Amino acid sequence: MLPTPFLRRSFLSRFVQIASLLFGLAVVWFMLPTTKTNATSTGTVVAWGDNTYGQTTVPPGLTGVTALAGGGGHSAALKSDGTVVAWGDNTFGQTTVPAGLTGVTAIEAGEYHSVALKGDGTVSAWGAGATGTGCFPDCGQTMVPAGLSAVTAIAAGRVHTVALKSDGTVLAWGANGYDLGQTSIPAGLSGATAIAASGSYHTLALKSDGTVVAWGWNGFGQTDVPIGLNGVTAIATGFRFSVALKSDGTVVVWGGEGQADIPAGLNGVTAVAANYYDVQALKSDGTIVAWGANALGDASTPVGLSGVTAIAAGGFHTLALVPSTIPPYDFTGFFHPVENLPTLNIATAGSAIPVKFSLAGNQGLSIFAAGYPASGQVACDANEPGSVIEETVNAGGSSLTYDTGTGQYNYIWKTNKAWKGTCRILVVRLVDGTDHLAKFRFK
Repeated sequence: MLPTPFLRRSFLSRFVQIASLLFGLAVVWFMLPTTKTNATSTGTVVAWGDNTYGQTTVPPGLTGVTALAGGGGHSAALKSDGTVVAWGDNTFGQTTVPAGLTGVTAIEAGEYHSVALKGDGTVSAWGAGATGTGCFPDCGQTMVPAGLSAVTAIAAGRVHTVALKSDGTVLAWGANGYDLGQTSIPAGLSGATAIAASGSYHTLALKSDGTVVAWGWNGFGQTDVPIGLNGVTAIATGFRFSVALKSDGTVVVWGGEGQADIPAGLNGVTAVAANYYDVQALKSDGTIVAWGANALGDASTPVGLSGVTAIAAGGFHTLALVPSTIPPYDFTGFFHPVENLPTLNIATAGSAIPVKFSLAGNQGLSIFAAGYPASGQVACDANEPGSVIEETVNAGGSSLTYDTGTGQYNYIWKTNKAWKGTCRILVVRLVDGTDHLAKFRFK
């Protein structure tokens, strides 16, 4: 017998031209990530449905969110600085985000586990499934295959995990029990562009030609992809059903127990998500349409909710991302030992430099735009006079702290020994979209 769900559940690059840095320095070009140069739209989280484990109690002050994931009884948010925040049920450590996890670009959540995709194409997973010796729930779903790389997308089933690689192939691990085959990738599957497995014992793959491939448990017809289905742009899985979003903004559902009864006239849909027994559709006007069993209020969209930019669905709860605009910070310049432009800073390559600044109070530690601070090599005059930085610290890597006593941020910038004899511009880009520059020559 199958266990039923428990009641809870590129970046683009741009050339930055600094024409003499407005201070008479040489004209230089280097590659940096693209973000806005004015106020940046980030997101706050709205959640509803079952709150048995606090999964809809959004942490106070959580902002700067770019993506969401819902598990059986927990929730997770990806922030613009590449870090992850998780809350709700932590019975198996599914909300205990690994210390030091950064550079995350996507997140997913299973019944009792969480998964993160990093910018370098590697995968991190935590929660149940670390040994695979006690399925259910320790089914090996967090045992990421050694050497796994070049991953472009992830999905988390109830007790299995799926990865899509840059070559369009799919890899899965964790439970393949009950003779369901949810991790048994169909032979010859290639050309995949998206995957889905959330809340289910089955898996979907969207191919580059707009068709869908499904495998795993088929007790309710959830892997019987409708004949002739094409033009699909996104997919989602519920416990006993599957969902496809078509390029014309309409939705197709198969399997399940009434979830295929799509509201008449539904169109203009831009994203889909699925709870165990409900479907969530985000429309182009920022509103949400939901249908299904609505057992614990997960399909009861809050009245008046609009402006939604992204959705995620847990077992019996739903999450929505609503944009919020961050006002410009009051940046007052760099403090000693770093000198502000046009002064040239002279430092030892490989040293760790304290880059101190103020934002008129403690704004939290999620102040940097994704991929920043960053630096790029620029042309320089080896004879140009400058200010020698003598204050350095011992550090194995870069880090950010806030000193309540001085009211200053301290970003420890770990430089590279290979930079000896070169000049570089350090760009501190904040989530408000503003850039703050300092120039260095390394000896």
